[in-house]
Amino acid sequence: MNHMEEMWDFPVMEGVTFPNANRVHPLMQRRVETLLHHLYQDKNIKKAALFGSSLEFRCSSYSDIDLYLEKYEKERKLEPLPEVGCEVDIVTNLAPESALYHEIDEKGLLLFER
Repeated sequence: MNHMEEMWDFPVMEGVTFPNANRVHPLMQRRVETLLHHLYQDKNIKKAALFGSSLEFRCSSYSDIDLYLEKYEKERKLEPLPEVGCEVDIVTNLAPESALYHEIDEKGLLLFER
Protein backbone atom coordinates (compact mmCIF):
# COMPACT_ATOMS: atom_id res chain seq x y z
CA MET A 1 0.00 0.00 0.00
CA ASN A 2 0.87 3.66 -0.25
CA HIS A 3 2.64 3.62 -3.61
CA MET A 4 2.82 7.42 -3.37
CA GLU A 5 4.44 7.92 -6.74
CA GLU A 6 1.30 6.51 -8.38
CA MET A 7 -1.23 8.48 -6.29
CA TRP A 8 -2.79 11.89 -6.83
CA ASP A 9 -1.43 14.80 -4.81
CA PHE A 10 -4.45 16.92 -3.80
CA PRO A 11 -4.58 20.16 -1.81
CA VAL A 12 -5.42 19.50 1.84
CA MET A 13 -8.51 21.18 3.27
CA GLU A 14 -7.97 23.55 6.18
CA GLY A 15 -8.18 21.74 9.52
CA VAL A 16 -7.56 18.26 8.08
CA THR A 17 -4.57 16.71 9.83
CA PHE A 18 -4.37 12.96 9.22
CA PRO A 19 -1.19 11.58 7.57
CA ASN A 20 -1.24 11.51 3.76
CA ALA A 21 -4.47 13.53 3.59
CA ASN A 22 -3.11 14.96 0.33
CA ARG A 23 -3.70 11.55 -1.27
CA VAL A 24 -7.45 11.77 -0.56
CA HIS A 25 -9.74 13.85 -2.78
CA PRO A 26 -10.64 17.14 -1.01
CA LEU A 27 -14.36 16.27 -1.12
CA MET A 28 -13.65 13.27 1.12
CA GLN A 29 -10.86 14.49 3.42
CA ARG A 30 -13.04 15.63 6.35
CA ARG A 31 -15.24 12.54 6.02
CA VAL A 32 -12.24 10.23 6.04
CA GLU A 33 -10.77 12.04 9.02
CA THR A 34 -14.03 11.57 10.97
CA LEU A 35 -14.08 7.87 10.11
CA LEU A 36 -10.40 7.46 10.91
CA HIS A 37 -10.78 8.93 14.41
CA HIS A 38 -13.74 6.63 15.04
CA LEU A 39 -12.10 3.47 13.66
CA TYR A 40 -8.89 4.05 15.58
CA GLN A 41 -10.85 3.84 18.84
CA ASP A 42 -11.94 0.27 18.00
CA LYS A 43 -9.05 -1.85 19.31
CA ASN A 44 -10.33 -4.85 17.31
CA ILE A 45 -9.25 -3.16 14.07
CA LYS A 46 -5.74 -4.19 13.14
CA LYS A 47 -5.52 -2.35 9.81
CA ALA A 48 -7.59 0.27 7.99
CA ALA A 49 -7.08 1.26 4.37
CA LEU A 50 -8.92 3.51 1.95
CA PHE A 51 -9.41 2.54 -1.67
CA GLY A 52 -11.55 3.45 -4.66
CA SER A 53 -12.66 6.80 -6.06
CA SER A 54 -11.85 8.75 -2.86
CA LEU A 55 -8.22 8.52 -3.95
CA GLU A 56 -8.84 9.61 -7.53
CA PHE A 57 -9.55 12.77 -9.48
CA ARG A 58 -12.88 11.26 -10.65
CA CYS A 59 -14.27 11.48 -7.09
CA SER A 60 -17.53 13.48 -6.93
CA SER A 61 -20.08 14.57 -4.37
CA TYR A 62 -21.97 11.36 -5.24
CA SER A 63 -19.01 9.08 -4.50
CA ASP A 64 -18.93 6.69 -1.57
CA ILE A 65 -16.03 5.82 0.71
CA ASP A 66 -14.51 2.37 0.33
CA LEU A 67 -12.70 1.01 3.38
CA TYR A 68 -10.78 -2.19 3.91
CA LEU A 69 -10.47 -3.34 7.52
CA GLU A 70 -8.58 -6.23 9.04
CA LYS A 71 -9.95 -7.25 12.41
CA TYR A 72 -8.26 -9.31 15.10
CA GLU A 73 -11.53 -11.06 15.98
CA LYS A 74 -13.15 -11.54 12.58
CA GLU A 75 -16.61 -12.37 13.90
CA ARG A 76 -16.85 -9.39 16.24
CA LYS A 77 -19.12 -6.67 14.85
CA LEU A 78 -17.96 -3.12 14.22
CA GLU A 79 -19.31 -0.26 16.26
CA PRO A 80 -21.82 1.84 14.27
CA LEU A 81 -20.02 4.39 12.12
CA PRO A 82 -20.62 8.12 12.53
CA GLU A 83 -22.68 9.87 9.87
CA VAL A 84 -20.33 11.37 7.29
CA GLY A 85 -22.73 12.50 4.57
CA CYS A 86 -22.13 9.66 2.13
CA GLU A 87 -22.32 5.91 1.89
CA VAL A 88 -19.45 3.95 3.40
CA ASP A 89 -18.68 0.51 1.97
CA ILE A 90 -16.60 -1.75 4.18
CA VAL A 91 -14.74 -4.89 3.18
CA THR A 92 -13.13 -6.95 5.95
CA ASN A 93 -10.48 -9.63 6.25
CA LEU A 94 -9.95 -10.56 2.62
CA ALA A 95 -7.81 -13.54 1.75
CA PRO A 96 -4.36 -12.26 0.66
CA GLU A 97 -4.65 -14.21 -2.58
CA SER A 98 -7.92 -12.50 -3.63
CA ALA A 99 -7.96 -10.06 -6.54
CA LEU A 100 -9.53 -7.28 -4.47
CA TYR A 101 -6.87 -7.65 -1.76
CA HIS A 102 -4.18 -7.27 -4.44
CA GLU A 103 -5.92 -4.19 -5.87
CA ILE A 104 -6.17 -2.59 -2.42
CA ASP A 105 -2.55 -3.47 -1.73
CA GLU A 106 -1.47 -1.89 -5.04
CA LYS A 107 -3.67 1.23 -5.08
CA GLY A 108 -4.96 1.71 -1.53
CA LEU A 109 -3.96 4.20 1.14
CA LEU A 110 -3.05 2.71 4.50
CA LEU A 111 -4.76 4.79 7.19
CA PHE A 112 -3.33 2.86 10.14
CA GLU A 113 -1.95 -0.50 11.15
CA ARG A 114 -1.19 -1.82 14.61
